[in-house]
Amino acid sequence: MQVKITSMGHTATFQLYDTVAAKQFYAQLPLKLELTNFRDAQWMFYPPQRLSVTENEAYHDGKKGELSYYEPWGDAFMLYEDFYAGDEMHRLGINLAGIEEIAKMSGSALIQKNETNAPKTKATMQISVKAKGNTTVFELNNSQAAKELYAQLPLSIKVENYSSNEKIFYPPKKLNTQNTPQADARVGTLAYYAPWGDVVMFYGSFGSASGLYELGHAISGSEYIQGMSGTIQIEKR
Repeated sequence: MQVKITSMGHTATFQLYDTVAAKQFYAQLPLKLELTNFRDAQWMFYPPQRLSVTENEAYHDGKKGELSYYEPWGDAFMLYEDFYAGDEMHRLGINLAGIEEIAKMSGSALIQKNETNAPKTKATMQISVKAKGNTTVFELNNSQAAKELYAQLPLSIKVENYSSNEKIFYPPKKLNTQNTPQADARVGTLAYYAPWGDVVMFYGSFGSASGLYELGHAISGSEYIQGMSGTIQIEKR
């Protein structure tokens, strides 16, 4: 699902996630709505019908380029500056093109499905993790570590519990963390802890730690991470 938002001749395109709220938002399109600026960091607008945010899907990184939803107010917003404001923010999607155009918008905006003219983007790396009949899908970033994990697939491997918010597994070969971003782990974050050589799937918020690098994030099935146990199957999509 892709969405194109145009205002004052400026256009930004977003890739939506496979969440209940994102699907409900997509189903309401096209829309023409007024934009409201909030704290010089975001343009917000109000979909006619409120979106259903489940607990497992309510997460928000507060990074420039996000399309998110604030459940208490019922508004959707596009970030043109980093802005984190708590766990009641729900990320609907992420910018694909026109991230610098968001700040230039104002007034009314045309919000429509981008079905036939989707911009050409680099192919994304996605992996599926299957456990106990359930599937979690992660979209990997373009880091060196993520590429090396992707190259090792498919894997049939044991998953382990660690702490109260993560599941871990050890890929056969350690990953090179050059050009790999530090993680700010939240629900659905896929990360790599270099000192131990384990990949981490977070089902609870954690934050940052020395040696913890981000590999990607869950785009569907994050609610199944906590229940993973035994041998899991990891494959390319």
